[in-house]
Amino acid sequence: MSSANFFIFSLSSSESNSSPDILNDLFIVGELSYYSAFRRLYCERSWRWLTTRIAVIHDSKSPDLPSRELLEAAKSRGLEAVFLRLSGLSSEVGHLRSFYYGRRSLSRIDGAIVRSLGSVVSVEQYVRRIALLKEMERSGITVMNPVEGLVMARDKYGALALLSRHGIKVPRTLVTEDLGLAYNFSKEVGRVVVKPLIGSRGYGSVLIEDPEVALRVFKTLISFNQVIYVQEYVAKRHFDLRVFVLGGEVLACIKRVSVVPGEWRTNIAQGGKAEAYKAPPEVEEMAIKACEVLGLWYAGVDVIEREGEYLILEVNAAPDWHGLMEATGVKPAKAIIDFIVEKVKK
Repeated sequence: MSSANFFIFSLSSSESNSSPDILNDLFIVGELSYYSAFRRLYCERSWRWLTTRIAVIHDSKSPDLPSRELLEAAKSRGLEAVFLRLSGLSSEVGHLRSFYYGRRSLSRIDGAIVRSLGSVVSVEQYVRRIALLKEMERSGITVMNPVEGLVMARDKYGALALLSRHGIKVPRTLVTEDLGLAYNFSKEVGRVVVKPLIGSRGYGSVLIEDPEVALRVFKTLISFNQVIYVQEYVAKRHFDLRVFVLGGEVLACIKRVSVVPGEWRTNIAQGGKAEAYKAPPEVEEMAIKACEVLGLWYAGVDVIEREGEYLILEVNAAPDWHGLMEATGVKPAKAIIDFIVEKVKK
C-alpha cells in the first residue's frame, strides 16, 4: 500500500440522528486529505442535511395553484421543497418513531405548510390525519398553520363561537340536529344561509328566504345524518371583504364583488371579482385578533358590514389568494415561505 492517506467513516445510529439521509452509511475514501474527505461526505453526499427542507401538504394528487406557488417560492429562495399528499403520509411509534411517505421512510422535514386536510373524509381518516400532524409538531417539525388552529378553524361553528366569546361580532348562527329548532330559527330570522359545517369557497351554501323551503332542506340534511348549520343572512351591498393576515399583520385586503346576475355569493370561486381595498383600522384589528384567538399564523378573514358595524363571517386557515394577488400585486406565497423559514430558525 502506498503512503497515501486512507480514511474510513462509519456513522452509527447514535451519531447520525440529526442526519437521517446518511444513517448507517459506510464510506471508504482513498488518497484524500481529511478536509477533502469530510467535505465530500457532508457537502456532496449529504447536501440535503445542510439545506432547510419545506414540505407543502395537500390531499390532492398533484399540487393546486397555491401549493405550486409555495413550492416555487421556496425553491427560488434556495430551499429544498417537496409536495406531499396527506393521505400518503404515515407515522409509526414504538421501537423507533418515524414518518413514512408511501412505503418509504420520510427524509428530514424542517417545516410543513398544510394546505388541506381533505374535503370528504371519514371521522377515522380525520382523526388519523390530525394525530399525524400533531406528532410532526411534537417531533420538532414547524407545522403551519399550527394543528390546533387548523382544527378550530375547520369547525366553522366552533370558530365563530370562540370569536364571539372574545368580543368579536359574528352573525347569529345555529348548529343543531333538532328539526323543529332549526325551523323556528328560520321563521324568526327570516332569510337564512344553510352551509356545510366543514367547507370553503362558498360550495354547498344556499340562501333560503321561505321557512317552508328551509324546512325541506333541513329534513333532507337530517335524513342523510348531517347536522344543520344555519346562519342569518346579512344583507350586503353586493360585496364583502377578505382580509389576508400573516404573522399578526394584514398583508393585503380585497373587496369581493358579486358580478354574476342573481348570485348572492361573492367568493372568487363563485365568480366574484376581487378589487384592492384599504381596510379600516377596526377591520384590520378585528381580523388580526381573530387569528390570535384561533391560534393561526395566517388566514383569510371574511368580513361584512351591517349598519355601520363589522362582522366576521368566516376564517379560512388555508385561503386561496389568486384573486387577491391579481388585484393587489401582493405575493402571499413568498411572504409565507419567508415567515415559516424564520419560524424554523427559532
